Amino acid sequence: MPNQISRRRKIAWVASAILAIAALALIFSRVNRSATLRAYFWLEQTSTEHWPLKRAKSSIEKLAPVLCRLGILGPARVQVEPGVSFLLDPRDLLAVSILRGGEWQPELWDSLAPALSNGSVFLDVGAHIGYFSMKAARRVGKAGRVLAFEPNPETLKLLRDNATANNAQNVIVEPIACTDREQTLTLYAAPTINTGASSLARQNADISVEEAPRPYSVRGRPIDDVVRELNLTRVDAIKIDVEGAEVYVLRGAMDTMRRFHPKLVVEVVPQQLAGFQTTVDDLTSLIRAAGYNLGRPLNPGETDWEWTLQEPVSTVRMADVSASGQLIRGFHELVANTWRWTAGRFTIALQTPRGADENGAWLILKFVIPDVSLNRLKSMTLSAKAGDANLGAETFTTPGEHQYRREVPASALKQDLVNVDFSLDKFLTQGEELGIIVTEIGLAPH
Repeated sequence: MPNQISRRRKIAWVASAILAIAALALIFSRVNRSATLRAYFWLEQTSTEHWPLKRAKSSIEKLAPVLCRLGILGPARVQVEPGVSFLLDPRDLLAVSILRGGEWQPELWDSLAPALSNGSVFLDVGAHIGYFSMKAARRVGKAGRVLAFEPNPETLKLLRDNATANNAQNVIVEPIACTDREQTLTLYAAPTINTGASSLARQNADISVEEAPRPYSVRGRPIDDVVRELNLTRVDAIKIDVEGAEVYVLRGAMDTMRRFHPKLVVEVVPQQLAGFQTTVDDLTSLIRAAGYNLGRPLNPGETDWEWTLQEPVSTVRMADVSASGQLIRGFHELVANTWRWTAGRFTIALQTPRGADENGAWLILKFVIPDVSLNRLKSMTLSAKAGDANLGAETFTTPGEHQYRREVPASALKQDLVNVDFSLDKFLTQGEELGIIVTEIGLAPH
């Protein structure tokens, strides 16, 4: 009986909270639509952090579409950071993500930002409403340029409005689809629930049983033609997110990539690429043909990748930020400008030392196991693989500084770069995987 009473109280609490949020949203909507959006999503986030029932969080998140249909919530301009605002539609995935979390795909911006400074040139391919374009516009300054490519007529208006509202005079809006040749194409505008899914392939934009993609005739042009037309003398970074057409974009940008070697941030989704009869191998082959030698995923699902042209080194010290492009996966952010936590699995690309292709080399990993790890895990076993060569495992039972040292056969070192994969049998889980603390990884010649 007490459990039933407690459950009823919880249900009543949830119902009261939902009604309170709806009432406040209704009151605010009569005053200021922007304030309504901010207030609603603040209340939503605050409330969901303290829901007493497991299903309550999804229940409250379903309230927003209802309020949109009632006209209580609607598109409004919202400032997301000083000097940057967007017209956000609370029915659209990207807008909802910004309203709930204050940002969109932060891992992409974290990759792009270091390549952009005053005077830089940024190409935003698949700019959508201009989230990355507006952030980049502030970073590159009046001396820089941002080319925002967006072919969807529906989204294009929002992009232009956002550029005007943010006084982003250094943003050039290019209302075209980037492809491998001059042509006319059909773009399929995705439903309101996720306008970012709009694509030149109908199946990629067909995401709702209630709303079919809307076709538009759009112009397709190669990026190389636009770069020559604008007489650009530098391109520092390119972001490509075009729902499967990435290979066609890259084919039309080969001269630009080979000439300037900008940092590339590219969406890589095999299913979407298949909609254009292309593959991940097709994409990576093009990027490597343009001279890029280092690629790494930017998120756990590996749906977005960073590519750079970098002079790799045989030994990577975690404190050396310039070598961070060699950290392929499984490394957390730099701590104290000295070391990094790893996940349970982590991968690094290392330059093959001179002569190692004939004589082999030593793999040396320097790391620390904290007391807290061994207090909980008792022991940790580390194993490694260089190319196709398994290097064996070693178990550690004491905290403090350690070194994992293994001989790498010459047969695994025939390429200029070798990927070394590490794995731990145990690791801490505290919201994210915490394995060991690495200070240095390298290949040393015999």
